[in-house]
Amino acid sequence: MTMIGTVTAAFSNRRERPIRSASGVAGGHIFRSDLIPETGDAESDTPNCKLIEQQPHGVLQSHFHIVDQFQIMVAGDGLLGKHQVAPYTVHFAAKHTGYGPITAGAQGLHYMVFRLGKDAGAGYLPEQRGDMKDLPRRHVMGTPVGCLSDTQRAEMPSTLEHNAIAMQTDGLFATIYQAPAQQRIVGPEPISGRGQFIYIAAGAAQFDGQTHEAGTAIFIAPTDPAAILTTDTLGAEILVMQFPRASN
Repeated sequence: MTMIGTVTAAFSNRRERPIRSASGVAGGHIFRSDLIPETGDAESDTPNCKLIEQQPHGVLQSHFHIVDQFQIMVAGDGLLGKHQVAPYTVHFAAKHTGYGPITAGAQGLHYMVFRLGKDAGAGYLPEQRGDMKDLPRRHVMGTPVGCLSDTQRAEMPSTLEHNAIAMQTDGLFATIYQAPAQQRIVGPEPISGRGQFIYIAAGAAQFDGQTHEAGTAIFIAPTDPAAILTTDTLGAEILVMQFPRASN
């Protein structure tokens, strides 16, 4: 079943939280806004997504989660581990795979987080390493793809497609589309993975008969048909992410 949420609506539940950081490191704070509510049990297949606004120079301690997760950087810059990140960096981390720390730069670092199941909370490293299950560790990071202005998109002759994470044998992938007006973008067949999220990062696009502005997240279930979007008059920048099929 398709689910849709927007950053604009999510600001109604925006709240501030302190950052957990390593001993002796100034953590700072974040703001969190939920686009698609987190419901269900931690191991359920209930999709959810949220916007995290990490404030300037904040440092989030290295950690892991008990569910697979995508993150995309949408504003500011910083470091994920030793890797420089900025819009639009795509990061995938499998459940029980550690990553970080996440360090925000002088302008802060804002990122969207997408999961298929509600997470019970981060497990911080190294303190909670004993809680990590003995599963294959997997995290994949794409190269940052810079944002375009409305004018730059309007002048493009055709759609640019950036394979942030090339299609894997188990269905994992992430693609960034930068497109001028009236371009038709067709996602892959959802049955090839375990669920997709589409995020309209800039401009606007039509989906299922409705126009959706920047800051819209769309969940596509494996049983849904392939998503078809048509960019609006200013074009759009659209990210499509697919979770890998569950391993046996």
